[in-house]
Amino acid sequence: MYSSSLAVTTLGWTYHYSQKTMNWTQARRWCQTDYTDMVVIQNQTENNYLVSKLPNRTRSPYYWIGITKNHMNENWTWIGNNSTWVGEQSWAVNEPNNNHSNEFCVEIYVNTGPNRGKWNDEKCALQKYAVCYKAQCNATSCGRGRCQEMIENITCLCEPGFKGDRCQTGEELAL
Repeated sequence: MYSSSLAVTTLGWTYHYSQKTMNWTQARRWCQTDYTDMVVIQNQTENNYLVSKLPNRTRSPYYWIGITKNHMNENWTWIGNNSTWVGEQSWAVNEPNNNHSNEFCVEIYVNTGPNRGKWNDEKCALQKYAVCYKAQCNATSCGRGRCQEMIENITCLCEPGFKGDRCQTGEELAL
């Protein structure tokens, strides 16, 4: 068995994690093959929610998350959406430290200590568990609108002239 699910059925995306360790590149490939991609965290609330759903580990290896950079002087960037959100509470004390001048991937600590939910920059070749997400939005989720996912929620942002929870109803246009 290679993975475990963190949610049964929800309206928003679901999280999944691997039962075996792999390097960051292998972890991302595994996430893309079996789910949507490696987890991308959009805010501190989501970070805390994710940590509450993952099994605790008493020590490394922890879990790879989808934030990376290619060079020492670059900003950290989330895969997929190119966001550079890095919250004030995100990093563990004295992190990121780029300890070996090539720590360009990030793990999230899931333990019972003071670093629970904090991030650490690591060498991408190290072996960690993968954390993935599976999107629930698809091309037909919102009819005439754009599907937006959040924790346990889908919202449809309707095109002008359409309404309803799935943007399924056209409105009369005033002349």
